[in-house]
Amino acid sequence: MKKIILLIAILIPCSSFAQEDTTYFDISSFLMLDSVVVSAKRGGFSVDEFVNMVMVDSSFHQAFRNLRFHGYEASNDFHFFDKKDKEVASYFSRSTQKVKDGCRTMTERDKKIKGKYFKKNGKPYYYTTKMFEKLFFTKGKKCESRTDIPVKPKGPIDKNIAELKTLIFNPGRKINVPLIGGKTAIFDEKMVPFYDYAITSGQYKDIANCYIFSAKVKPEFQEKKEGKTVIKYLITYFDKSNFQVIARDYQLSYFGTLFDFDVTMNIELTKIGEDYIPEKIVYDGFWKIPTKKRETAKFTLLFNHFKS
Repeated sequence: MKKIILLIAILIPCSSFAQEDTTYFDISSFLMLDSVVVSAKRGGFSVDEFVNMVMVDSSFHQAFRNLRFHGYEASNDFHFFDKKDKEVASYFSRSTQKVKDGCRTMTERDKKIKGKYFKKNGKPYYYTTKMFEKLFFTKGKKCESRTDIPVKPKGPIDKNIAELKTLIFNPGRKINVPLIGGKTAIFDEKMVPFYDYAITSGQYKDIANCYIFSAKVKPEFQEKKEGKTVIKYLITYFDKSNFQVIARDYQLSYFGTLFDFDVTMNIELTKIGEDYIPEKIVYDGFWKIPTKKRETAKFTLLFNHFKS
């Protein structure tokens, strides 16, 4: 069980692990603001309220949940590598999700498989794949409504999946993992000295004019094996028109006696009708824990052709 929890903790950088503590150290006085934000502040933009929103934002979570209620097509492109960065396995497919009367089903086509991607029993060889299939692949027929209360996970895998979702949606919270502990709590008073925090104004690609919140490890603590930090950077893009999160980039890295990992992720959202939905998820990195082989992977999930 501990091995699984450790893996979850290194895949995505931030979590409460069933904790509901939302008390954070006030970092407002440590923020760097660019000239546009300073001007906006004079015009009524509240830095304190914006920072609080960064910490408690739930719109990112809702965007992923919205995937369940829309039809869409997706491409799934996975690549795994050995210690010498030689590709040893890959998997590509196109999937289609259909939604009717509150129920969703999914089919796959155009599959291209190379190397040892599956075991003899047909299950994924890599735990990384197994976790993300649980999150994004619908098997069989699943029915639910937007008003349904989430069912409490029963088995160990489902519980770990629920924890992984928490890791994605709640940046900066403390996690209950040996040696890492409070190092992920980047808004905690003890961690503030290690980071540069900023709010800037900028364009995210050609999608939206944004306020950009960033937390980056200070240069003197950026060495990979310094051990004082886990989240190397966290950048969140908020659409100025409605303060909706439209993209998030982050890197999680740690080198220790029990486990090593170095993972970067990029997630982009798009708007369909009144809903925001993930459009692109990119993962690049590795993890290694005792008794498990090192897993180095790159994968890209692209969602498109949405239907209400």
